[in-house]
Amino acid sequence: MKHIKQLFIITILAILMTACGNSTTSEDDISISLTITDQTSNTTISDEDFTVQPGTTLLTILEDNYDVEVTDEGFLTAIEGHAQDTGANIFWTYEANGEMVNEGIADYQVEDEDHITFDLQVIE
Repeated sequence: MKHIKQLFIITILAILMTACGNSTTSEDDISISLTITDQTSNTTISDEDFTVQPGTTLLTILEDNYDVEVTDEGFLTAIEGHAQDTGANIFWTYEANGEMVNEGIADYQVEDEDHITFDLQVIE
């Protein structure tokens, strides 16, 4: 009977330790949605949700998940082959939660429930 109790306790502890150790996200992780469109060709490049750690920048998310080109100064010039064309006044812009952001993507730290949209569009 003593061995059965010990086996039972060991089994319960193993289950609890396994359950606690398998978590791939933490309570502190944040969720964002990211939509990328090319308005010049009326194309949706991506529409995805991401779970990231607090303090993650937009540049990190883009570089980790897409083929992007960024200037040395940190300006986004292309995503997945969709490139801006300064001669034709076609540029990448982005908004967070429906509002234009006046901060570079390398500096913008996403917040929980952010909805980020990148648009390649003609700027007149």
